[in-house]
Amino acid sequence: MEPFVVWLIFGVIFVIGEIFTPTFFLFWFGIGAFVASAVSVAFGTLIQVITFIVVSGLLVILTRPLTKKLTKEQPRKIHVDEIIGKIGSVVETVNNEQGKGLVKIDGDIWRAYSKDDSIIQEGEKVKILRVEGAHVVVEKSQGGEEK
Repeated sequence: MEPFVVWLIFGVIFVIGEIFTPTFFLFWFGIGAFVASAVSVAFGTLIQVITFIVVSGLLVILTRPLTKKLTKEQPRKIHVDEIIGKIGSVVETVNNEQGKGLVKIDGDIWRAYSKDDSIIQEGEKVKILRVEGAHVVVEKSQGGEEK
């Protein structure tokens, strides 16, 4: 396969990847791959790779601050006390022994530990007892509503 085709394929993959992760990060690597594809017509592999690295790197360095401003989404601020007592849904089985467990509370995903080391299966409802750092301590909900 011709080198310019390989670079075009990489470029397309990066641009498609950008569609699924709209961060304006992969896009610059796609542009770098397209430029390397054009360079591949006249130069060897080393120059193509250097071109890809330089173009992609410069685009990231020069445009990243601008794209961060344009796509900046303010993180939603919550007070930790707001979620204590709320009912959440387990999205990854809570297993203290394996250090696994994720719960969804008001649209936010939190790492979770079970209060009594019990395993709480995915899909079950849990009550938030307390927050410890970036983790919540939970117990199986007795079918109650949010606090």
